[in-house]
Amino acid sequence: MGRFKVRCAVFLILTKEENGKKYVLLQHRYNTGIEDDKWGVSVGGHLEKGETLKACLIRETLEEIDITLDSTCLTLVNIVHANFNGTEYIMPVFHTDKWQGIPKIMEPDKCDGLKWFDINNLPENISANRRQMIEDYLNQQNYREIGFE
Repeated sequence: MGRFKVRCAVFLILTKEENGKKYVLLQHRYNTGIEDDKWGVSVGGHLEKGETLKACLIRETLEEIDITLDSTCLTLVNIVHANFNGTEYIMPVFHTDKWQGIPKIMEPDKCDGLKWFDINNLPENISANRRQMIEDYLNQQNYREIGFE
């Protein structure tokens, strides 16, 4: 019998400050079959074999929103251990407010919106799990379990 295997997906909370307010960049999901027509965090993607968490996030960020991240500017803010209908995930959540480039939609077949929101006034139609990631970041909660009730 083989060892239990768990999937890993990394996520990015990208923020900026303007006029004394903090904003978070969100993507509007489209045509993915999962959480469509909902807002999600700036970037999310699956880890590939032999890839570090930060390398994965840097790759996914370039692929999804065309900005460049420096690994030294990424801060791990949360680990989510989730059970989605029997499929378990470990989901590290990173934060940064430093990047190079201008965020833009690079996967129009999966995302039809990219917008900065006041981090304390998120849209109604944000994915519940992604809202929780942002709230955990704001509350400095560094670990959460979902779906094991």
